[in-house]
Amino acid sequence: MSIPKKFISCDWGTSNFRLRLIDTETLDVLEELQTNQGVKKMYNEYCAQRKFDRGNFFSRYLIEQLAQVTSLDDDNVIVASGMITSSMGMQELGYSEMPFNEGGDNLFSKKLSLSSKLSVLMVSGAKSGDDVMRGEEVQAIGMASFLPIQKEGVLILPGTHSKHLSFKDSKYTDLNTFMTGEMFELFCKESIIGSSVEPGEMNDEAKAHFIQGVRLGATEGYSKYLFKIRANDLISKVDKKLSYYYLSGLLIGDELGYLKDHTGIICMAASGKINNLYQLALAEVAQKRQELLVFDEEIIEKALLIGQKRILERYAK
Repeated sequence: MSIPKKFISCDWGTSNFRLRLIDTETLDVLEELQTNQGVKKMYNEYCAQRKFDRGNFFSRYLIEQLAQVTSLDDDNVIVASGMITSSMGMQELGYSEMPFNEGGDNLFSKKLSLSSKLSVLMVSGAKSGDDVMRGEEVQAIGMASFLPIQKEGVLILPGTHSKHLSFKDSKYTDLNTFMTGEMFELFCKESIIGSSVEPGEMNDEAKAHFIQGVRLGATEGYSKYLFKIRANDLISKVDKKLSYYYLSGLLIGDELGYLKDHTGIICMAASGKINNLYQLALAEVAQKRQELLVFDEEIIEKALLIGQKRILERYAK
């Protein structure tokens, strides 16, 4: 398969779906479409019907959306990453063993021909010991273009399930997942302390409470301090917005605590508000590091496309 001048980037997550028509050489986005038809919703709809098998059910939706970003009369190659290859996705692929190199050469991919003019390249997830990731491995391949990956360090990808990828000698060697974002949401929405926290803009006072939470979470963990948020609301009438940032600090500090004595390079890639929070936390916790590299949303978006392009190039060899 020769490398096409354009390819379709498909990022099919648990909750969202995105297609982009990409110029292969420049990685410019020519057309884009996003929906909330994530894999979880698609899978539930598939289970509720009996007309189509799972592959056909997913591919029909994929083709319908593709028609909105490019002509179906053209030869199209979709490079798909994310949950499309999960047990709830279009077709399940297993996990490749770590380590994998900066080009992702030992990640396996599978080509599906949906028609004479349309094929889909799907990428496996990756596993290390008892931990797994699916989708982040393609992003990590792209991020290698911006990291000192030939050295030793860790790449942090904050989120609902934060991923920490260790790298050394131009390889990603290990993986750890922290359920920080999900835990924060659960405590805010489902826990007894939820009525004692309230989101708001970060000011100097909120920043101080966040840092306090980071210090405690990093040194002692968060569990013994959770109910104190409720008690401080009832007894001391602590501002709920301050407690919101204190809770965030506890959880992020707990996630990053193992980095206290880390002397290598730390790289972090996140978008929006969470980027600032993790920068503050890392500056507090990982003071022995050689270097801290922070990447913004533009780099994160570019990294996914770089990773998908490398998958496309490798398959074309």
